[in-house]
Amino acid sequence: MVSWREDKTMDYSCFDEEYYSENTDKNPEPHAIDFPGKPDILVVEDEIRILKMVSMFLSQQGFRCDEAASLGEAYKAFSIKRYAVIFLDINLPDGSGLKALRKALEISPNTLVIIMTGTQDLSTAVFALREGAYDYITKPFSFSLLMDRLNSAVGKWRTMVFHNHYLSYLERLVEKKTESLTTSQNDIEQSHDNIVLALGTAGEMYNPETENHRVRVSVNSVFLCRRFGAEGVKLRDLKWGAYLHDIGAIGIPARILSKPGPVTANEYSVIKKHSLLGYSLLKNIDFLSGASEVVLNHHEKYDGTGYPCGLEGKKIPLFARIFSVIDAFDAMVNDCLYRKAIPVKKVIRKIKRNSGTHFDPEIVKEFLQIPDLEKTLSPVS
Repeated sequence: MVSWREDKTMDYSCFDEEYYSENTDKNPEPHAIDFPGKPDILVVEDEIRILKMVSMFLSQQGFRCDEAASLGEAYKAFSIKRYAVIFLDINLPDGSGLKALRKALEISPNTLVIIMTGTQDLSTAVFALREGAYDYITKPFSFSLLMDRLNSAVGKWRTMVFHNHYLSYLERLVEKKTESLTTSQNDIEQSHDNIVLALGTAGEMYNPETENHRVRVSVNSVFLCRRFGAEGVKLRDLKWGAYLHDIGAIGIPARILSKPGPVTANEYSVIKKHSLLGYSLLKNIDFLSGASEVVLNHHEKYDGTGYPCGLEGKKIPLFARIFSVIDAFDAMVNDCLYRKAIPVKKVIRKIKRNSGTHFDPEIVKEFLQIPDLEKTLSPVS
C-alpha cells in the first residue's frame, strides 16, 4: 500500500512484499476482474427506413442491436433486457420519447440514452439531457457522427462496468488482507487510500496528466486548507478530491484528450463533461462522497463563468476554491505536454490578476502569505 507523507513524497514504507509474492495460501487472494464486452444496444425509431439502416449499421460494427418502432415496443424491450445504450427518437407514434427515457432510466439507471431529434427539436433534446439522457444527435446524421456518439457512450459504459467490478475486486482484496487484523480507523483509512490510488492509476490510462501532478495538488491543497483551520475528515475529502479531480477524463474519447493541437468548440464541450462524469463516478461511494464535490466544482470560477454549474462566489464550495488556486499554480510552474514551465514570479502575477474573477480573493490572499512560496510548494520529482 502507498500513502502520502507530510513532506509531499509518496510513502512506500507499508508496501507489503509478501502480498505481492507467490501466493501459497490455501485460501488464495481474489484475482479475477470481469472486463466488459460488447454492450447491448436498442434503437427506438418510428421511421422504419432509419430504424433498419441504423440497426444494420450497428450490427455490421459487431454490436448486439435490437429494434423498437413505437413506445409500446420500447417498453416491451426494456422489460426483457437491460441495455447499455439506447438510441431514442423523441417523436413516437404512440407517445413522447421522453416517457421512454424516464422508463428506461427507472428500470436501469446506468443505461446511457442518446436522443435522436430533428434540428427544430433542440429545446426538447436539452430538456431530455436534464431528465437524464446522456447525449443527443440531430437528424439527418452521418454514420461517422453516429459512431462518434456511440463510442463516447460505450466508453462511459465500459468505465462504469469496469469501475464497479474493480471496486468490488479491491474491496475483496482489502477484506482478505484485513481478516487477521484488528479493525481500526487507521486500517480503514489506509485501505481507502489504496483504493483512491488505484482509481487514480486507472484514470491515468485515459488522461496524460502525470502521477506527480495529482500528488502535488493533493498535498498542496491540504497544506493551504490547513491555514483556514480545516482538519480531520474535511482534509481527507480535499486530499482525495484533489487527487482524483480529473478522474472523469476516463469518459472522454482518447482522440480528444491526446489531440496534439488546439481542440474545436465541439471537442471542448465534450471535455467540459469530465467534471460531471467524475462526480457521477464518485458520489455514490460512501467514503468519496465529500471528495466528489471537489471533482464536480474544480472548474467553477469565482465570477460565475466556470462550469459545469456556473456557480459564483461563496456558492462554490471552499475546497473547490482552494483547489482552483493550487491547480492553476501547479499547472503553470511545471512543464506540461505542450509548453514549458512559467517562472514563479510571473505565475504569481497571473494569479493576482485573476483574483476576484477566476479565484476567490480571500484564498489568493492567504495563498500569497505562504512563506517562501516556491520552496514550500516545490515540485514532487
